[in-house]
Amino acid sequence: MQVTTPFRPLLVAVWLLLAVGCAQSPDRSAALDADDPDVARAAELTAAGQHLAAADLYRQLAEREQSPNERAAYLLAASEAALVGADTAATRLSLEQLATLPLTEDQALRLRLLRAELLIQEQRASDALDALSPTPGTKAPRTLRTRYQRALADAYRQLGNLLETANALQALDALQSDPALRLVTQTEVLRSLALLNEQVLSRLQPSPPGTAGGWMELALLVKKYGTDPDALAAEFTDWRRRFPRHPALPELLNSYQEQLRGQLQQATHIAVLLPQSGALAKVAAAIRDGIVVSRFQLPEGKQPELQFFDATDPAGIWPLYNEAVAAGAELVIGPLQKEAVAQLMRAGELPVPVLALNQVEVDSLPTPNLFMYSLSPEDEARQAAERAWLDGARRPVILAPQGVWGDRLTGTFEVRWRSLGGTVAGVGRYDPTTHDYTETLVGLLHIDRSSARHQEMQRWLGRRLEFEPRRRDDIDAVLLAARPIQAQGIRPQLQFHRAGDLPIYTTSHAWLGALSANQVEDMKGVMLADIPWMLESPSSGSPSRAHVARYLPKSRSGYARLYAMGIDSLRLVPHLKRLQSSRYESLDGITGNLYMDERNRIHRQLVWVVLDKEPEILGYSPRMDLQTLPEQLPSNLPDMGGDPPLH
Repeated sequence: MQVTTPFRPLLVAVWLLLAVGCAQSPDRSAALDADDPDVARAAELTAAGQHLAAADLYRQLAEREQSPNERAAYLLAASEAALVGADTAATRLSLEQLATLPLTEDQALRLRLLRAELLIQEQRASDALDALSPTPGTKAPRTLRTRYQRALADAYRQLGNLLETANALQALDALQSDPALRLVTQTEVLRSLALLNEQVLSRLQPSPPGTAGGWMELALLVKKYGTDPDALAAEFTDWRRRFPRHPALPELLNSYQEQLRGQLQQATHIAVLLPQSGALAKVAAAIRDGIVVSRFQLPEGKQPELQFFDATDPAGIWPLYNEAVAAGAELVIGPLQKEAVAQLMRAGELPVPVLALNQVEVDSLPTPNLFMYSLSPEDEARQAAERAWLDGARRPVILAPQGVWGDRLTGTFEVRWRSLGGTVAGVGRYDPTTHDYTETLVGLLHIDRSSARHQEMQRWLGRRLEFEPRRRDDIDAVLLAARPIQAQGIRPQLQFHRAGDLPIYTTSHAWLGALSANQVEDMKGVMLADIPWMLESPSSGSPSRAHVARYLPKSRSGYARLYAMGIDSLRLVPHLKRLQSSRYESLDGITGNLYMDERNRIHRQLVWVVLDKEPEILGYSPRMDLQTLPEQLPSNLPDMGGDPPLH
């Protein structure tokens, strides 16, 4: 997916100022001769959007110029025009030529900015940040300092560092004087901070709050009251009283809400297609109850009409969908079975949007109206691999059960780990029906080789030797796929086989949301990611598990995550188009911080915990998809078949 960033339009404006405005400015850069007809023509070409033609003209001017300083000025103009025109080869060529010329202080800064902006276009944000260091001093022209902050914001956004993105945008706002430009920048500040989870925003509040804290509090308000203009207006008045000197423009809130309203899609009549009998009936019932709970959390007058259809037979999903549309549905939630989702995928255009509750492989871009949301085990496996990588592991072993589910998680672990640049030291597949994993662990940890070496030495020496088996020393972590019973048994056996020092990263499938008294000692220290609802930390406006359990006692059972999925299914409905507009957009859900990829699949950013009697919450998984394009899993991974979308 091509990631678009907002720096190019600003670069055009800055380039125009530098190209023709320098002749009227006493700054330290070599001025372009505004009276030269070729310079004037280049400016006209730029104004007309013909950036590559302008770049060619500036290169010609550079070739005939004798003064090194003035030649550098033309080459800088050519580089900037080529960059805006997305001609990276021409930009690099000009940059190479500039590297051999003497530059003024301001020209050197422009060269540094160009390098950083080119790196951002190439999705090399970390390298761009290196190029942007150090920060220019206050004596540098305002246009260059403005451009610097924009590039800084774009680099941090590309890395998924939303807080630093907002900080750079605040610095950009302080340099701008045009109210219209400031409004655009401030709206971007607010949108960047609003993408952070509420818990993160609250935890990052500086003391005293100052300008940055004021922005964070404002972001919290729009997250809590963004869909209720009247409530938000009242809260904004109180916020302004507490932050009377804050630079936020009076019209900012209207600008933000106008953008948000343009992306929200309300539905007053929703059809829900779920099986009412068969193998998935209990799964569907939990999701259905969650949807109903979510509806009653909405204010009166904004509760959509829900119409339920029996989608037990996946082969009949297309006529059932048409029946729901004919009955007045403005949006469809479901179906649940993979076969049914695949049928809608093949159907082509869908007259009303569908939020499917499972995911299928997508070879090309799907129909714009088909969205896929599930409690995907692959999402959790990817995040486990990413967490281990960020913690410094480089050669983990993978432990997974035999069978289709183990195949899927093993494949996901391996693909994600290798995409990060690491090496998988080994894969062990254990029998999930037994409680003794010795055979798998001994082979995976190479303890059998240690024993074989001992036996060989005894034969050579002809006498008995004292021996303590040792595990291999080239591994640094365990990526584990396991259910609670297996997870409880595997960790003590890893300790027994002298691998107790290895950190264990697993998925939410390894526990039920809490450890029983007899599990604590066996699973203490294991790290996993789970949905916020299981950790009793729902986002604002979402029901807590305790509240839901008063009406639906089964929501405390093994189906708890499915109730949460139902709740988030309805909450997602108005935000589908917004999430589709950019992978930077997200929604605080009780199943995670939700965002969408370029194939309309909704992913969950989960909360990491270290297991103990009272689990230690580490915080949300990082959005590493913002640093690298999401990889595609091999198409030959075993299909999930008709299994439920959770365990």
